Amino acid sequence: MLDQSFSKDNFKTIFDISNRNGLFLEDKLNLTSIRKYTNDIKKYSALSKAYNKKGNKILATFFNEAKDQVRKDRNHEIDSVLEQISHNIGKNKFKIALKIIQIPGAKDLYTINNIPEHFFAIKQVQYNISKLFGVKQSNRNSIVQQLISLLSNKFPKTLIRTDISNFYESIDHSSILDIINQSNLLSPKSRKIIQQILRSYKNLSGNSLGLPRGIGISAYLAELYMRKVDKIIKAIPGVIFYARFVDDIVILFVNNPNDQFRNYLEEVKKSIEENRNISINSAKTFQKNIIDATLHSFEFLGYTFKVKDGKVKTKLTPRKVNKIISRIESSFLNYSNLSIVDEKLARSLLVKRIRFLTGNTRLANNKSQILIGIYYSNSFLTETAQITHLDNILKGHIRSLSSNSLKARLTKYEFIEGFANRRFSTYTGKQLKEIMKIWN
Repeated sequence: MLDQSFSKDNFKTIFDISNRNGLFLEDKLNLTSIRKYTNDIKKYSALSKAYNKKGNKILATFFNEAKDQVRKDRNHEIDSVLEQISHNIGKNKFKIALKIIQIPGAKDLYTINNIPEHFFAIKQVQYNISKLFGVKQSNRNSIVQQLISLLSNKFPKTLIRTDISNFYESIDHSSILDIINQSNLLSPKSRKIIQQILRSYKNLSGNSLGLPRGIGISAYLAELYMRKVDKIIKAIPGVIFYARFVDDIVILFVNNPNDQFRNYLEEVKKSIEENRNISINSAKTFQKNIIDATLHSFEFLGYTFKVKDGKVKTKLTPRKVNKIISRIESSFLNYSNLSIVDEKLARSLLVKRIRFLTGNTRLANNKSQILIGIYYSNSFLTETAQITHLDNILKGHIRSLSSNSLKARLTKYEFIEGFANRRFSTYTGKQLKEIMKIWN
């Protein structure tokens, strides 16, 4: 039976996983007593290595033993801190309330108070939902790979592409609570926290429909909500492939000569809108009959797919290309502004950012080996003209610099080289945060 408790031991698991993923909680949550021990461990480790290099084995051993003792003390302190957090969450008066972040021209985001109790409570509920209901988000690369494979033949098929209008804002609270309460899997404490979040969202938004964007638990609740639709669409006769990534949906039907007048799109629309209180986005919804040697093009999960005569080619979507261009421009603009105050720091950050954009890396301290970058985030790309275009834009910015030495450092980095050779760099969690902080 799953331990759903908001206990010190469960929080220790969350603490360790978060740190391995590069989300250093002693900094994020201002746990200064733990941070002090972490700093001492780094200090003694550096001293031990330094004296070992000098050949002073006695002092090297002394500082290594001191490091081991501090590590034990740090573990005791973590236990003590997490025990107190668990105690605070267990109080009857404990409550989670949201705060709204209004963004001009975009959908509102929501956040929680940056305190350990709120963070660990929500993470534990997410973990409980994930384990009890088997909830996880679809794998983007797996979806793209399967889609390419199924499109890579000459058999006639029908493709439906759609997405859901205002997905998060349309999800019905009562339906979510019915799913959770009827299963009777979640503990009363977990259900209470979910109810608090939904109630707080309703008070802030004035709407009993919707999940708060920006709160991690919303993604898990949304997946639960859509399970019924997923199951119904997969059961439609003729469906050979169905994939949904959050609110983006693609479906493939095998063509049946006996069903030549069948309206596949209407069947899908009906399956979605009659079984959940949601609507498809008509502007992004279409049906394509993939037959003969006709060229068909559509966008999905960051790629533009071009299908003709059983062959599939892929490009990056214009939106994705523009996002990279925007990051290049922001990097050089930040350098220009920061160099007035601190030229050395400005140069260092610019080089790191361009190396990051043109290369690949692994998410800091992530044992699941999640790789990202110009190749690993676009590994199914077959057409590379856009990559060359990105290099031309980058070279233009480099030429505008006045420093020849900085130009020389930056010209070593190219998008096409990072893509073709899968050039790899490593960064600490702190470095990644510093690199990405200027990008929206």
